[in-house]
Amino acid sequence: MNMKDRVLHLLRSLSRNKWAKIMALLLAAVSWYAIQPAISFETIVTDVPVRVLLDPGWAVLEQSAGSVDVHFRGSREGIRYLVQEELEVVVDIRGRTYEDSLTVPLELRTVRAPPAVRPVFIRPSEVVLSVDQEEDRQVPVRVHIQGNPPEGYEVESMKATPSMVTVSGPRQRLDAIEAIRTTPIDMEGRLQSFKLRVALVSPSRTWTARMEPERVEVEVVLVERSATVTFEDLRIKSLFGAAPWREVELTPTHATIQLVGRAELLETLAQKDITVYVDLTGVEPGEVREVPVRIHVPPRIRVESVEPPVVRVRVGSEISPTAADAAGSGGRYP
Repeated sequence: MNMKDRVLHLLRSLSRNKWAKIMALLLAAVSWYAIQPAISFETIVTDVPVRVLLDPGWAVLEQSAGSVDVHFRGSREGIRYLVQEELEVVVDIRGRTYEDSLTVPLELRTVRAPPAVRPVFIRPSEVVLSVDQEEDRQVPVRVHIQGNPPEGYEVESMKATPSMVTVSGPRQRLDAIEAIRTTPIDMEGRLQSFKLRVALVSPSRTWTARMEPERVEVEVVLVERSATVTFEDLRIKSLFGAAPWREVELTPTHATIQLVGRAELLETLAQKDITVYVDLTGVEPGEVREVPVRIHVPPRIRVESVEPPVVRVRVGSEISPTAADAAGSGGRYP
């Protein structure tokens, strides 16, 4: 059949069922324009992780890209609800000969994503790998805190349970690992000790490490930041409770005390805010007794030490409150 005959045959074929073919063409066009808005939404998701599948006993030593950017196209709903946690690019090199360096193209079919979207392109389009034999090693966990507690508080201790985890990875990389860090723990606004479970951070973005377990329990103990101040030569008062005031002989008559508390509280503390006394309730006139020295201080301040801790007391005859105040030794409970 020559060219002329072929053309005539084609024209005759097109003329048969002409109207049916025109209607089919129109329906196809309408369908295309109807579905086009539903599949024409696009987005680019960055940092999509690249997961490498290897034969047992091997691990990634170097990886040119631990994550890639993927351009997706799909329906409005599919694009709207697309989340990074559902995505990954899988590089399967199982069964291959592991040379010094492998260049593996990242094909669209290797993208794992929900069915409502489809990948259009990947950037970069390939990944360069090198592998090494895999080993296990026990590595300590280091708690990573971020920020500082509020003013007046400090971290007394941090502990991870378990304190050691098993890290599996390329032999040449494991020797360089000193510790595995936890994800950052925000300390802003924390006023008391706490416990929580946190994930562990991979030691590198250029090679893959497996950790067992992948999460640990962290206990952080917070305490109020403290300072110390010493007051010397404070007069010891004699307090009688409900008993009459009496002459009192104290040996010694003055004490030195050491106080502990938040620095801002101690900075404003004055001698008038402190009462050093002995409680003479129940001590009879003429009696000589050793009595402990007591300290009254404002709230949130702690007495660290008192010198002397006890004094020798001799109670004499009854006197008036005015005379007791004049002597500087009489009074009621603080």
